[in-house]
Amino acid sequence: MLKNISSIKLIGILATLVLVYLGFEFFGGKSRSKSFKSELVKIDTAKVSKLIIESKGENLELLKENNKWKVSIGGGRYAEAQKSNVRSTLGTLLTIKPSRIAAKNPEKWKDYQVDSAGTRVQVFEGGKSTLDIVIGRFGFNQQAMQQQQQMMMGGRGGMQQFFSYVRLENEDEVYVADNFMGMSINSDASGYRNKQLLSLTTDSIAEIQFNYPADSGFVLSNANSKWMIFGANVDSTAIASYLSDIRYLSNSNFVDDVPSSALVSPTVSMNIKQNGNVDIIIKAFQHPVHKWIINSSENPLAYFTDEELVKKLFIGKEKLENPS
Repeated sequence: MLKNISSIKLIGILATLVLVYLGFEFFGGKSRSKSFKSELVKIDTAKVSKLIIESKGENLELLKENNKWKVSIGGGRYAEAQKSNVRSTLGTLLTIKPSRIAAKNPEKWKDYQVDSAGTRVQVFEGGKSTLDIVIGRFGFNQQAMQQQQQMMMGGRGGMQQFFSYVRLENEDEVYVADNFMGMSINSDASGYRNKQLLSLTTDSIAEIQFNYPADSGFVLSNANSKWMIFGANVDSTAIASYLSDIRYLSNSNFVDDVPSSALVSPTVSMNIKQNGNVDIIIKAFQHPVHKWIINSSENPLAYFTDEELVKKLFIGKEKLENPS
């Protein structure tokens, strides 16, 4: 009899524990509730056709056309965008992994900067919106950083050291996304544009034609790995230094307020002939406002201004000739 009563009590206790557990899972829990979403970002990067990034009241649009990306630069104009930079942004979005809910009340949005102070990112696949998220305040987990240092000394891994607050635009919940750096989402057009002017394999250069005013131009030719100007050998150290300086050039000082139709006759230019590759032509135009405007056939739709870059590219032959 007593044994049966004990068994009944044990079953009752187990049943109560099960009910408590189920109640906690479905109705309780401060950091994880029935509204918690374990996945916020569901995008197919290969199908993405447009992104709109809104930050500090400014809208940036990235648009894919004919498998090429372009970026808005204001006034209804677009410039070529680097595909790798767009992919980087999409890859960063995919790292958003929520760990818990920080708040559910819209009154708390301001505290976590997931209101108008945050960065809103919209992603479209065709005409369908597949993501609309607000990226808010960034923070460090001080306790985790201390534990990380201690564990590294012990040869073990640690907890996440940083996080960002995020919120889906049409929902109230504010999530903590561990190991996600919201500030890495670039909202500046220049961060996506093609900045390249020149990319050379110096061994493949056959000759460089320098076209200057008043017959001051010259041709630097390469014959059997010997560089010459008008049949005379040049200073091998000087030419090596020059080619090293120009073999890879990029610039972010874009000129967008001068139409290409206004740039007809370059002040100086250079034609780089390559073995097995097309010629590269670089033109520089003197300008009353920008001083110099530079354009390269490697990035024909972009124009740059940089006086120091002009000096680096367009040198005089005396800098390459053998010293007497």
